[in-house]
Amino acid sequence: MSDEQIIVALAAIVVLGVGAQWIAKRRDFPALLLLLPAGLLAGNVGDLVDPEALFGETLFPGVTMLVGLLLFSSGLRLRFADLPPVARGPVLRLNTIGALLTLAGSACAVWVVARPDIDLAILTGAILVVSGPTVVGPLLDAVRPREPVGSILLWEGTVLDPIGATMGVVALNLVLASERVGLHPVLQMAGRLGLGVAVGVVAGALLVFVMSRFLVTDQMEAAVSLLFAVAAFSVAEYFLSEAGLFATVTLGLVVANQTIVPTDRIAGFGETLEVLIIGGLFIVLGALVDLDELLDRAWQVIVLVAVLVVVVRPLSVFASLVGTDVAGNERSMISWVDPRGVVAAATAAAFAGTLGGEGIESDFLVPVVFGVILGTGVLYGLTAAPVASLLKVRTPEPHGLLLVGEQAWLVDLAHCLAAVGVRVSVASERSVGLPEVGVPGPPSQGSDSGQDDLVTHLPMDSVVGEEQLREGLERSGIGKAVVVLSHDPRSQMATADLVEVLGRRRVYRVRSDEGGSVESRMIRAATAVAFGASVTETSIGEMVDSGARVVELSAHDLADSEPGSSLVLAVVDPDGTVHVGEHRTDPTGAVEGARFVGLRLGAAETVGTGQPG
Repeated sequence: MSDEQIIVALAAIVVLGVGAQWIAKRRDFPALLLLLPAGLLAGNVGDLVDPEALFGETLFPGVTMLVGLLLFSSGLRLRFADLPPVARGPVLRLNTIGALLTLAGSACAVWVVARPDIDLAILTGAILVVSGPTVVGPLLDAVRPREPVGSILLWEGTVLDPIGATMGVVALNLVLASERVGLHPVLQMAGRLGLGVAVGVVAGALLVFVMSRFLVTDQMEAAVSLLFAVAAFSVAEYFLSEAGLFATVTLGLVVANQTIVPTDRIAGFGETLEVLIIGGLFIVLGALVDLDELLDRAWQVIVLVAVLVVVVRPLSVFASLVGTDVAGNERSMISWVDPRGVVAAATAAAFAGTLGGEGIESDFLVPVVFGVILGTGVLYGLTAAPVASLLKVRTPEPHGLLLVGEQAWLVDLAHCLAAVGVRVSVASERSVGLPEVGVPGPPSQGSDSGQDDLVTHLPMDSVVGEEQLREGLERSGIGKAVVVLSHDPRSQMATADLVEVLGRRRVYRVRSDEGGSVESRMIRAATAVAFGASVTETSIGEMVDSGARVVELSAHDLADSEPGSSLVLAVVDPDGTVHVGEHRTDPTGAVEGARFVGLRLGAAETVGTGQPG
C-alpha cells in the first residue's frame, strides 16, 4: 500500500468508528447498528480499508490486545459491593450452566443450519457463547432495566467474554487435534484460566502498591494503569494464548474492589479510549467480511438468529435460574438480551485465519458469526426497550430537577415545582431544613397538596465528587440540574461534576453579567443556558427585589401581563418532564396541558412555602 492509501485507510477507521458512535449516541440507539454496516462498506466498497494489507501479521495479535484493554476497562466497573445479593447466584449460574447450554444449543443450531463438520459447529457455537460489555452496556443504558436485571446482564456479559474466547480456543484445539500434539484441551483451558487470574492478581497488587506509595502523580494514574494492563496481557498471552483476556479482566476486578486507593481517575481513563478501540475494531473486523458471502448466507443467518433468540437463550436462562429469587418477568427480560459483540468478531476472524493456515475449510465461519452479531444487535437494539416496558422491568426516565445555589428564590422555585408534581432536590444552605435525599419528607403542614414530599435537600458536599454525586442523583431521580454559579467556588466545582454525570445538555446555568474567572467562564461554556438568553442572575434578582414571587403562572398571566411583569422559569409537561432550557420555556411551543412556573410581580406569596420569597 502507498503512503496515501495507508493514511486514507487509517483516517477512515477513526472517522467511521467514532462517527458511527457519535450518531448513535445522538439518536439514542446502539452503535453496533451503524458500526458493522460501516465496516462492511469500508471493506467492500472501493477497498477503502484492507486490514490484512494495512496491518499485516500484527492484525490479530493487535486486535486481541485491544480486546484485552476493553475487558480491563469493563472490569473496573464491576464492584462486588454493587452486585445485589440476589444477583450473585444467577451471575455464577449464567456463566457456568448457561454458558455450557448456550455452547451446546448454538453448536446444534449451526450444524443444522450451515451443515459444517461437527467439530467446526462446536467451534462456532463456542464463539457464539460470548456476549460482551461493549454491546450490553450501551443497550442497558438505553433500556434502564431495574435491579437485579441490569447487574446480572452486565456481569454476565463481562465475565463471559474471556470464558467464551477460551472455550473457542479449546474447540479450536479439538479441531486441530489430529495435526497437533500436547496437553488435553480441557487442561489447556484450566491452564489459561489459572495463569490469567494469577497474572491479573499480581499486576493488580503491584498497581495498588505503586499508587498507595504515591509513586505515581495524579495526572499519570490513568496512563500507568494502562501500562499495567498492557503488561499483564502481554505476560499472560506470551505463555498461553487467550490467557491475556483473563489477566486484564482480573486486573480490573482487583483494582475496582480494593479499598486502599481511590480509582476515579483510572475508571475514567477508558471513556475516550473505549470509543476509539470499539470503533476501530468494528470497522477493521467488519472490513474483513466478504459482503457477497454474507449475502449468500443471509437465509442461514436469519434462521440461526431466530433459533438463538427464541430457543437457545430462553432455555439457557430459565434452566440456569431455576430455584433462584429472580422473578419470572425479570427472567424473561434476561432471556431477551444476548447480543454478540467485538470479542466474537475478533475470535471468529482470528480462528478463520488459523484454520485456513492448516488447510481446513471454514469459509462459513466469518460471515455466519458476523451475520449473527449484526442480526442480534439489530433485533435486541430495536426491541429490548419495548420488551422491558411490557414486562414492567424498566426504570422510568428520571424527570427530577436539581437546583444548586444560595439564592432564596431557588428554594421558592423548588416548592412551586413540587406543587405541580415535579420531584426537586435543592443543594443550598437555605434548604437545610428539608429532608435529605433518600429520607421521606414529612407531610406538608397547613396544606393538603403534599408537595413537600417531593422536595429534598442534597448537601452541598455531596454534589462535589463524581461517584458520590452519581449515587445521590440516582436515589433522588434527578435527570437535569440548574446551577446559579454566582461567585461560590462550590457551585463551580459542582457544575463540572454534574456535567460529567448528567451530560452537558442536561446541566443548565443561569447567565451572569460578570465575566468572572477563567474557570467559571469555561464552566459556563460547557453548560446549557437556563430560562432564556436575556435572563441573568441580576435580572432575576431585580425582579425579586421589586416584589416578584415564584408562582404557577396562569393563562391570563401569560397572555395579558405587562412586559417585564412575569418571567417563565420552567414548563412542566403532563408526563412530569420539566423544561428549563432557553428554547423550551417559550409558552407558545409548549404541549397541550403543560403548566408554567415562573416569577410574577404582585404575587402575594410563594406557592408551596406559604412565605414571601
